[in-house]
Amino acid sequence: MKRRKLPSAGRHAQSADGPAPSEMVEEALAAAFAHHRANRFAEATVIYQEILHVQPRHADALHLFGVLQAQSGRFEDAVALLQKAVRQSPRQAAFASDLGNALSALSRYDEALSAYRRAARLEPKNADIRYNMGNTLRAAGNLMGAVEAYRRALAIRTDHLAAQSHLGLVLLEQGDHDAAVRSLVRAAEMAPDSADAHSNLANALREQGELEGAEDHIRRALAIKPDHAVAHCNFANVMQDLRRFEVAIDSYRRAIELDQDYATAHSNLGNALKSVGSFEEAVVHGEKAVALEPKNDTFHSNLGMSYIACDSPQEALDCFSRATEIRHGAPLCVEILASGEQAQIEVVAPIPFKLAHDAEQIRYLCAHDLLHADFGEIATAYEDALSTIPAERAPDKPVKLKPSQIRRIARVYNRPLLVPKANTCSAGALNPRLETETIENAYLTGTPNIVFFDDFLTAEALERLWLFCLEATVWYQVKGGYLGTYLVDGFATPLALQIAEELRARFPRIFGSHRLNQLWAYKYDARLQGIKTHADFAAVNVNFWITPDTANNDPSGCGLVLHETTAPTDWAFRKYNSDSVAMEEFLSQADGGVRRVPYRQNRAVVFDSDLFHRTDDLNFAPGYENRRINVTMLFGERHDG
Repeated sequence: MKRRKLPSAGRHAQSADGPAPSEMVEEALAAAFAHHRANRFAEATVIYQEILHVQPRHADALHLFGVLQAQSGRFEDAVALLQKAVRQSPRQAAFASDLGNALSALSRYDEALSAYRRAARLEPKNADIRYNMGNTLRAAGNLMGAVEAYRRALAIRTDHLAAQSHLGLVLLEQGDHDAAVRSLVRAAEMAPDSADAHSNLANALREQGELEGAEDHIRRALAIKPDHAVAHCNFANVMQDLRRFEVAIDSYRRAIELDQDYATAHSNLGNALKSVGSFEEAVVHGEKAVALEPKNDTFHSNLGMSYIACDSPQEALDCFSRATEIRHGAPLCVEILASGEQAQIEVVAPIPFKLAHDAEQIRYLCAHDLLHADFGEIATAYEDALSTIPAERAPDKPVKLKPSQIRRIARVYNRPLLVPKANTCSAGALNPRLETETIENAYLTGTPNIVFFDDFLTAEALERLWLFCLEATVWYQVKGGYLGTYLVDGFATPLALQIAEELRARFPRIFGSHRLNQLWAYKYDARLQGIKTHADFAAVNVNFWITPDTANNDPSGCGLVLHETTAPTDWAFRKYNSDSVAMEEFLSQADGGVRRVPYRQNRAVVFDSDLFHRTDDLNFAPGYENRRINVTMLFGERHDG
């Protein structure tokens, strides 16, 4: 049917027997919407534009054209149209909600949330609005807020599958594996024929360490939808955990065949290829992943590990540096501090011992003229907040601070204030007088493989590394009584990589083909205890201590406790790394003994990564420079041990 031409703007006359202009506009809008629903966007666009030429304030046309622009990926144009629609019809919840969607797509999260709140006030029983709000909060990094939004959506509509699924996924991101599994089990029950539901549940079961259940659900997902790229990738993840690397590699490749721009599959394939020694191809897929998603810090980190395997330390450092900046931002300066720039990381419920460490570190840096004196005001803000916490409250339990207290520290909390260089030592980092053959023989003939020795690093390397740990504001990871920093947090330094490479070169019979797998440093609180019993996912562990011995009140202890018992090979990572109940029960029935290695500055302990171990009971003096610091390096894969 031929569409009537709309009257031009300002033309009000009409024939005696013809339709009124308003009727023609509504007829045109209906025609545009029909094209729109049929995905004939070009035809719909022409009619929407004609309507708005005649009636520039037509709310429905503004809204629908804005939605079309968003569907076409033109989000700036969508926002402009939707903002006009909201102004014309401020009581339309759908208009505000769709505006929130467009703003969220542009990462304008605060504005998007404001639009969603407006929509929710207009339609408080609309579950989709709460769901969209949850998606935006998740994208903004506010996982706690996202969980609350998804739960409110489900309270309104218990059968909201998307909210149920996304709730499980966010709980998984938070590390609450048990709650994630419960949520995703419910999603699979709601949609038993959904490949996505089974694939997501499989992913959660994998994180929980239930690999058998994960494999079952991922196979169900693939049976429902054989060409499901995400399911193939998740299946490969499970196979990699089961050390069936060739199957995993084939599945990653299949996922990429189905979706060539699947960045996660490329990155994970790179990890799997690295595990079987295909280092150069691992780099190729790692580079593809970061090209597809250049703001993904994990992809940069994975690529960095592939470069390490290829003996390309500078390329690796560049990757880790980029990952760190993505995750934590660039170092702050006094000018930014004075400008009142908002924090990138929300301060929700900080841990007191983390606040105490940060206050002490800022005071130390100001006292040594490494930070401008203006940062002293920040230390005071930390100290004022700490002074309001009751003395009887455990220092490792989260606290709720007042909004005024949060505002004073939010600009710098978990942000890099100072990240000095820790360059290589031209004369070498490892002590040249180490009796390498004796050390290797002791390790290789020991049952189990354990050896420790003193004077590990040269005086220059030890001093340089200790000062870096004191000065670098990279202690972001809050653990159970201690703080951690990893390669993606700023601990990827030329000196650290030099130490790792010299270990492999100086002790070839211990490390063989094992390359650096991971490294970190932990810094402890004198009031708390250290790492609980666990084993690591590697072939060889190297642990060494750098805080001066004068800080240790108990020279006979405070080091490392090693069980002469290895983790069962059929245990998943989570079980042998963090399931305290399972490990305690297993060790209570094991015949192996226990070895204690006392703390000494510059003492290194090298041992089989499969051995259960923990930090010995601590007794260090108070004071910032007395905090116990250990560095851990993991080499090789567990299956190669």
